[in-house]
Amino acid sequence: MMNKKEYITYGDKKLDEMNKEVKSTNNAVDFVIAVSEMVAAYNERGFDYDMDELLDETYKNEYIDMKKEDLPGALDIFNEDFEDRDAGWLNWECKAIRKWIGNKYYA
Repeated sequence: MMNKKEYITYGDKKLDEMNKEVKSTNNAVDFVIAVSEMVAAYNERGFDYDMDELLDETYKNEYIDMKKEDLPGALDIFNEDFEDRDAGWLNWECKAIRKWIGNKYYA
Protein backbone atom coordinates (compact mmCIF):
# COMPACT_ATOMS: atom_id res chain seq x y z
CA MET A 1 0.00 0.00 0.00
CA MET A 2 1.26 3.46 -0.90
CA ASN A 3 1.72 6.06 1.76
CA LYS A 4 0.10 9.48 1.29
CA LYS A 5 3.22 11.13 -0.16
CA GLU A 6 3.74 8.37 -2.76
CA TYR A 7 0.07 8.53 -3.74
CA ILE A 8 0.14 12.29 -4.30
CA THR A 9 3.28 12.01 -6.42
CA TYR A 10 1.77 9.16 -8.41
CA GLY A 11 -1.46 11.12 -8.80
CA ASP A 12 0.40 14.22 -9.97
CA LYS A 13 2.24 12.18 -12.62
CA LYS A 14 -1.04 10.78 -13.89
CA LEU A 15 -2.57 14.24 -13.87
CA ASP A 16 0.36 15.66 -15.85
CA GLU A 17 0.03 12.87 -18.42
CA MET A 18 -3.70 13.50 -18.72
CA ASN A 19 -3.16 17.24 -19.12
CA LYS A 20 -0.60 16.64 -21.89
CA GLU A 21 -3.00 14.29 -23.67
CA VAL A 22 -5.85 16.81 -23.42
CA LYS A 23 -3.60 19.60 -24.72
CA SER A 24 -2.46 17.43 -27.63
CA THR A 25 -6.04 16.52 -28.51
CA ASN A 26 -7.12 20.16 -28.33
CA ASN A 27 -4.24 21.17 -30.62
CA ALA A 28 -5.25 18.49 -33.13
CA VAL A 29 -8.91 19.52 -33.03
CA ASP A 30 -8.01 23.20 -33.49
CA PHE A 31 -5.75 22.33 -36.42
CA VAL A 32 -8.39 20.20 -38.16
CA ILE A 33 -11.08 22.84 -37.66
CA ALA A 34 -8.86 25.64 -38.97
CA VAL A 35 -7.85 23.68 -42.07
CA SER A 36 -11.40 22.45 -42.71
CA GLU A 37 -12.86 25.94 -42.46
CA MET A 38 -10.27 27.41 -44.81
CA VAL A 39 -10.74 24.63 -47.37
CA ALA A 40 -14.53 25.08 -47.21
CA ALA A 41 -14.20 28.84 -47.63
CA TYR A 42 -11.89 28.51 -50.64
CA ASN A 43 -14.08 25.88 -52.28
CA GLU A 44 -17.26 27.85 -51.63
CA ARG A 45 -15.79 30.91 -53.35
CA GLY A 46 -14.11 28.94 -56.13
CA PHE A 47 -10.59 30.05 -55.16
CA ASP A 48 -7.54 28.02 -56.10
CA TYR A 49 -5.18 27.28 -53.23
CA ASP A 50 -2.06 25.30 -52.41
CA MET A 51 -2.95 22.67 -49.82
CA ASP A 52 0.66 22.29 -48.62
CA GLU A 53 0.93 26.04 -48.05
CA LEU A 54 -2.40 26.12 -46.23
CA LEU A 55 -1.34 23.23 -43.97
CA ASP A 56 2.09 24.77 -43.32
CA GLU A 57 0.58 28.14 -42.36
CA THR A 58 -2.00 26.53 -40.10
CA TYR A 59 0.66 24.34 -38.47
CA LYS A 60 2.74 27.44 -37.70
CA ASN A 61 -0.22 29.37 -36.27
CA GLU A 62 0.76 30.46 -32.77
CA TYR A 63 -2.81 30.18 -31.49
CA ILE A 64 -3.12 26.52 -32.49
CA ASP A 65 0.26 25.51 -31.01
CA MET A 66 0.59 22.28 -33.03
CA LYS A 67 3.49 19.98 -32.25
CA LYS A 68 4.82 17.02 -34.20
CA GLU A 69 3.39 14.62 -31.63
CA ASP A 70 -0.11 16.09 -32.23
CA LEU A 71 -0.14 15.05 -35.91
CA PRO A 72 -1.36 11.44 -35.44
CA GLY A 73 -4.37 12.76 -33.53
CA ALA A 74 -5.08 15.26 -36.28
CA LEU A 75 -4.84 12.50 -38.89
CA ASP A 76 -7.34 10.39 -36.93
CA ILE A 77 -9.78 13.30 -36.82
CA PHE A 78 -9.31 14.06 -40.51
CA ASN A 79 -9.83 10.40 -41.46
CA GLU A 80 -13.04 10.28 -39.46
CA ASP A 81 -14.22 13.44 -41.21
CA PHE A 82 -13.22 12.13 -44.65
CA GLU A 83 -15.55 9.15 -44.19
CA ASP A 84 -18.57 11.48 -43.95
CA ARG A 85 -19.79 11.94 -47.51
CA ASP A 86 -21.73 15.04 -46.50
CA ALA A 87 -18.54 16.77 -45.34
CA GLY A 88 -17.70 17.59 -48.96
CA TRP A 89 -14.05 16.60 -49.03
CA LEU A 90 -12.61 16.13 -52.52
CA ASN A 91 -10.42 13.08 -53.14
CA TRP A 92 -7.32 15.13 -53.94
CA GLU A 93 -7.75 17.11 -50.70
CA CYS A 94 -7.84 13.91 -48.61
CA LYS A 95 -4.75 12.56 -50.33
CA ALA A 96 -2.87 15.86 -49.99
CA ILE A 97 -3.66 16.16 -46.27
CA ARG A 98 -2.65 12.56 -45.54
CA LYS A 99 0.58 12.98 -47.50
CA TRP A 100 1.44 16.27 -45.81
CA ILE A 101 0.87 14.84 -42.32
CA GLY A 102 2.94 11.76 -43.13
CA ASN A 103 5.80 13.84 -44.52
CA LYS A 104 5.71 16.25 -41.58
CA TYR A 105 5.53 13.49 -38.96
CA TYR A 106 8.26 11.29 -40.41
CA ALA A 107 10.58 14.15 -41.42
